[in-house]
Amino acid sequence: MKRIGFVESNRAGSGFDALRAARALGLHVTFFSSGLERYHATPGGTEVLDGCVDEFVSCPTHELEPLLAAVKAADARQPLDALLSVAEYEVVQTAEAARQLGLPGPDPAAVRIARNKAAQRRRWAERGVPVPEFRVVTSVADAVRAAPEVGWPCVVKAVDETSGTHVVRCSTPEEVVAAFEAIRAEPVNRRGQARAAEVLVEECLVGFEVSVEVLAGAGRVRVLGVTDKIVGGHDRFVELGHSFPTALPDDVRRELEAAAVAATTAVGFDLGLAHVEVKYTAAGPKLVELNPRPGGARITELMDRSFGRSTMELLIRQYLGEPVPDLPTPLGGAAIRYLTAAPGVVTSVRGLEIAAAVPGVCEAVVSVEPGGRVEPLRVNEDRFGHVLATAAGPYLAGRIAEAAAQQIVVTTRRD
Repeated sequence: MKRIGFVESNRAGSGFDALRAARALGLHVTFFSSGLERYHATPGGTEVLDGCVDEFVSCPTHELEPLLAAVKAADARQPLDALLSVAEYEVVQTAEAARQLGLPGPDPAAVRIARNKAAQRRRWAERGVPVPEFRVVTSVADAVRAAPEVGWPCVVKAVDETSGTHVVRCSTPEEVVAAFEAIRAEPVNRRGQARAAEVLVEECLVGFEVSVEVLAGAGRVRVLGVTDKIVGGHDRFVELGHSFPTALPDDVRRELEAAAVAATTAVGFDLGLAHVEVKYTAAGPKLVELNPRPGGARITELMDRSFGRSTMELLIRQYLGEPVPDLPTPLGGAAIRYLTAAPGVVTSVRGLEIAAAVPGVCEAVVSVEPGGRVEPLRVNEDRFGHVLATAAGPYLAGRIAEAAAQQIVVTTRRD
């Protein structure tokens, strides 16, 4: 039996999917984690951990040295055949640990660049990959000076977060100051790692957004598909829906794919799945960011339902050193639409059964109930449910998901 180690897990799709795929392949799974509480608090998390993990190793996964010591100790007991992470905050130290153990994995230097949004942009600008106008600043005075240089409105962004955390569109110097100081007020990121000293101030791109899901390996970068995205949240950037594969015209799709491949190649990411976010503007594609791990927000599940096979299985086989087969082609479309409501205390939840009964709907889920809270829409985690649907094509799947989501009404009252 081959043995695979996972360092933490994405809780919104690809992470749990990867654990299930490892179990389906008959692998012995070791799970390295700094704490299991957040997984048990996630719907379905306890079931996944109990059913898919053979061995738990507790260690500080957010730092390289303690993680490396724990991985080496586990490997000494029974050698690991693969070590990976599909969790954003742990990819750098996992890549380094795999390299030190001689296991397959992406170049740690490339992953380090990809995990820092300022480093990404510097590399892309050097290599001629299209990016928004940007400045990297370390003081509030520099941030205020940078804003008119990149143009109003601008975006102030933490370089080391994910899920839309500390990404704010600003229209005045006062808003720039507030966004910068909010980042500086937190000395660590969401996983307890020391906050990077730099902050991005960049052009606010006008255009529609997609993500390009790519697979790197064997000296090349291949496109698995393009995901259409709906982004909202006023001056925040919260993902409210996805459809796979894209319904865009082929010529536009090819432009977006080419930009994503160029971005991935420039960074040097050379093994595994990457999630590349791109906006299509009046000047053509411009890069938003590259995530050196599979897409979250259930994107990998949409891909699986479209392809009729597990993309996480494809990734795991690649990490086990197996040759990558021909990439799958879509057999249908899949879409997800997320649920939001006015912030406040929940007074009622209606229509869930109606939504679930709509033909084509695979899931209709609400995670709040009367007495609970709906938070202001600032980050992806502030969504409180979703509808997922499949159909013969992505446009139809999206319309079905939207129609079903409209049946779910969550009412709130302000405190």
